[in-house]
Amino acid sequence: MTDFNQPKSKLSIGSVDDHTLTVDAQYNPKELQIDKNIPWQKKNQANQGNSTGLHLEFTGAEGRTMSIELLFDSYELGTSCDEQIKKLNAMASVWLASSPDENKRRPHMCVVAWGETVPNFNCVIESISTKYTMFSSEGAPLRATCTVKLKEADVVARAKDTASGTGK
Repeated sequence: MTDFNQPKSKLSIGSVDDHTLTVDAQYNPKELQIDKNIPWQKKNQANQGNSTGLHLEFTGAEGRTMSIELLFDSYELGTSCDEQIKKLNAMASVWLASSPDENKRRPHMCVVAWGETVPNFNCVIESISTKYTMFSSEGAPLRATCTVKLKEADVVARAKDTASGTGK
């Protein structure tokens, strides 16, 4: 008999824009990486002596980034594990492409939650990398690992098209 206790909560990623899009981790990640960059820029001191030392300027606040690896395994069930991966890809895709509201023609605003470890991380999906590692005899994916990179955001909007000069 093992003394392994089931986790009290599972990591989940959900769309704030479409509550039907939620992915709960089948297995909680073995590690979670959160990075915070603090942007500093060297002050231009061209043609000047460096007698006063190196000058740095703070150039503005940056949000955190999170990187997680999710394992999906449906081998024992004999069914495809692709449904959860499709949901992740849907959250990374344009939400309402034909909407007249330009701020809905962007990928989903998301939230990551995992108990007290990650109470609420408001974000957007920056990238998804999927590695399929097992297939059924019919070619259906039975096991896959997704590396998801997320960028913290409290407000998201579609960038204006400045190439056309119309601002639309």
